[in-house]
Amino acid sequence: MPFFIALALALVLTWAARQIGLATGLVDRPPPAGVGADGLKIHTIPIPVLGGLGVMAATLGTLLLGDGLRPAVVAGVVLTTAIGLADDVRPLGAGVRMAALSVAGLVLAAGLPLDRLSPLALPGVVLLLLLLANAVNLIDGQDGLAGGLAAIACAGLAAVVAANGGDPTAAVVLAGALVGFLAWNLPPARVFLGNGGAYGLGALLSVLAAQSTLEHGWHGLLAAGLCLGVFAFELSFTVVRRLLASQGLATGDRRHSYDLLARHAGNRDRSTLALWTLGAVSAGAGYASDQVSLAAACTMLAVAFVIGTAAGGRLWRAATAVAEAGQPEERR
Repeated sequence: MPFFIALALALVLTWAARQIGLATGLVDRPPPAGVGADGLKIHTIPIPVLGGLGVMAATLGTLLLGDGLRPAVVAGVVLTTAIGLADDVRPLGAGVRMAALSVAGLVLAAGLPLDRLSPLALPGVVLLLLLLANAVNLIDGQDGLAGGLAAIACAGLAAVVAANGGDPTAAVVLAGALVGFLAWNLPPARVFLGNGGAYGLGALLSVLAAQSTLEHGWHGLLAAGLCLGVFAFELSFTVVRRLLASQGLATGDRRHSYDLLARHAGNRDRSTLALWTLGAVSAGAGYASDQVSLAAACTMLAVAFVIGTAAGGRLWRAATAVAEAGQPEERR
């Protein structure tokens, strides 16, 4: 039932967020025809960027109807979303974003029972929030991609938590809210997550990963890492290729994994479906890793790392070819 409540709320609240975005001008605008228009934007009309507010409101609202979350966790998610919303209104500098998200991570961690873990748990949660907020933001460059991948990851995390006797409600609720959001975000998207939604989603995924770790220790952490494997791959791929290309880490481009897959597959819908499939395989591997010995789970993670490295190398060569061909890029 919580899944369907969150889904219904997200359908309505995402619509409301879309209307607010249109009314306030908080939209992603493609360049006007003849004024720097170069075919780089994947949409041709202004799209509101407040869809993530609908996801956050539906998720937190549904959870608060039940047992709810600890106030500090809610505060951390709200603060993270507000930082992203401020970035949507007026782009923040990279240093300001990282500092603000670090503070939000500390607030979030204050609401988790980290005393059950090692002393490294507190900085670990802060680091996890920084990584996931940026990973979601990086992969949110194509209609339906980030929301679909996050919903799939939530399914895997819910299965891991439930298998260890924990309460999977938070993961189930977030999955429902994301499915409701996807009704508005699938191609052609009528609303985007925006930075507010991307950062807030990163915070909620951090909470779920922490819950998995609390339920099953290192086993749970490895399982969460595999469930979130596609996000981890995109973040790593983007950082490494930008470093190798002597490109600023905060400088946008259109050589992300999904962009390169779209060029290879012929369209973006196929690229999204391919990555959704990979996300499902990764989430399944995460659940499977939780059911075997810790040594076997480590082996599974190592195999995933090798496969990811090989795939990243192939995509890097494709990205290099794109750059050498002089194909246009979008700053995102």
